[in-house]
Amino acid sequence: MMMLLHASQITKRFGHRTVLNGLDLDLQPGEVVTIFGPNGAGKTTLIQILSTLIKPTAGTLQIGGIDALAETLRVRPSLGLIVHEPHAYLEFSPYENLQFFGQLYKLDRLEQRIADLLDEVQLTPYAHDPVKIFSRGMIQRFMIAKALIHDPTVLLFDEPFSGLDLAAKQLVLKRIDQERDRGKGIILTTHDTELGYRAGSRFHFLLNGQIETVAEKEDIGLEALSREYEARLKG
Repeated sequence: MMMLLHASQITKRFGHRTVLNGLDLDLQPGEVVTIFGPNGAGKTTLIQILSTLIKPTAGTLQIGGIDALAETLRVRPSLGLIVHEPHAYLEFSPYENLQFFGQLYKLDRLEQRIADLLDEVQLTPYAHDPVKIFSRGMIQRFMIAKALIHDPTVLLFDEPFSGLDLAAKQLVLKRIDQERDRGKGIILTTHDTELGYRAGSRFHFLLNGQIETVAEKEDIGLEALSREYEARLKG
């Protein structure tokens, strides 16, 4: 079975500050890796590197066996990304954005795929409104649709539950389960132990710039995970 993602010794420095320090991470098909960390731990920086938006100071990254740092454009169609900032054309509507990105990826049955995704994220009534007028939660829903439009093999979610109401959180959890069952690989970062546990199949902590392996889901319960996380935060 081919590794979907392999990151080795990822280091990122901003000036004299080291945000990530020699981080290793793997992702297999059908796996959901949850990375817990407090604000400022480097979760967003990690997702930006794994999605090829920024380059690490040192280290290697392979996606689908391809050197993602050397062949960025080749691996990007394999990636679906949800981050805090809406990587989209805010003057355009959800429909126009999804149509643009779908045409970019030369997708078949694009109109039906757009309609299905907008319905799933409950944005059909707002399909032709500009994204710039959306609330935080609506933007997050739209970003979910955008991340899925081209059916990527690797999904990278940075705090995917942020700004969502309960119904939308359940929608994200359901979709994560569906994508995992289809053999996709998912990495998500969060500080919410309950939702992160519900979504994940393997758990890590990101603390002091390094990844700490915690456990597989089958080997730890939510209460034990929460206690361990709180203890590590206290140092």
